[in-house]
Amino acid sequence: MVDEPRLQRALRGLYALDYPAGEGEAEAFIRADPDNPYGELFITGMLWWRAATEGLSSLDDPALASRFDSHSRRAVSLSKRLFKSGRTRLRAEAYFVAGMSLGLRGQWRLTNRQWLKAYLDGKKAIKYLRKCVEVDPAFHDAYLGLGIFDYQSDVLPGILRFGALLLVRGDRERGLTRIRQAMEKGQFARQQAAQFLLTILMAQENDPAGALKLLQGLRKDFPDSVYYAAVEAAMLAASGSREAAMKAWAGVFASLNASGTLRSKGWGVLCGAYGDACLNPERTAAAEAWIEGALNSPFPDAPPGWASALHLVRGLARDSRRDIKRAREDYAVVASDPAAPAELKRIAEACRVQTCSAEKIRGGAGL
Repeated sequence: MVDEPRLQRALRGLYALDYPAGEGEAEAFIRADPDNPYGELFITGMLWWRAATEGLSSLDDPALASRFDSHSRRAVSLSKRLFKSGRTRLRAEAYFVAGMSLGLRGQWRLTNRQWLKAYLDGKKAIKYLRKCVEVDPAFHDAYLGLGIFDYQSDVLPGILRFGALLLVRGDRERGLTRIRQAMEKGQFARQQAAQFLLTILMAQENDPAGALKLLQGLRKDFPDSVYYAAVEAAMLAASGSREAAMKAWAGVFASLNASGTLRSKGWGVLCGAYGDACLNPERTAAAEAWIEGALNSPFPDAPPGWASALHLVRGLARDSRRDIKRAREDYAVVASDPAAPAELKRIAEACRVQTCSAEKIRGGAGL
């Protein structure tokens, strides 16, 4: 059911934060095989990941929300046609696609505070995923969805948990084991499981060694991914490897500057792996401290505009904590730097005129 080369190209576009290219490949897959529910699931997952990475809600991007809803519904509709297939594997795949699509839609509705709809989607998602492994116990991909449910229901706070809505308890250890099972043995969702596990190890588990090992594999799979290059730079910074981190971040900056995508990819590069936690006071304070050290460290190979990039990010970090006076000092440095890229100057000028609050930055307006 899956045309691996085309969907692999779609993943490369996604992790390069080149959403039009990635979604274009997925849409081409759908046009070529319109009755295949995997194409609809794939683009549903891409749209969900884009929204999660960029911190977008249905109010921030109604067009994306509408497309997400349309593709998720289509995925479920196409899958249901195959529930009674005489072929065991095809029937299991149908339950998998329906379960994952409903799980993604439930997650979307949960983050958009649509509690009842999230409950209904989540209940059906778990039912279909369990049915998938009942039909075919070796369908390892299904354990990604089941593992995410187990993990989040145990770890996430209160109303953000599906388990809180479904009145069941999760299991953190079983969740991690199941996600690893999908990553190591899955056919369709192997790389997506690795990406999800990477986010967990970085944002919830505080396991830098495990995250780094996982990242090395993903970097091999997606060598041109600016997203994973940025994740690596962030991990190097967190580990205390200042020189290596500076080189890595400078490479990311130079790549975005050369492609003219500093604004369009900036949020995903800086915060995509951390979600809303990116602007937590502890994280922004740590970012400010690291930038202070970087600005005061010799860096003869720094690309043009590097210092201004650091000042801009520090200004945004300060603004998110309402340290407005010092944030404007950073923006003034960017505005007066002849080497600063025009995109950075426009952001700095906008934030000098109107404070770039945490809400404004999270919505992408500051980037």
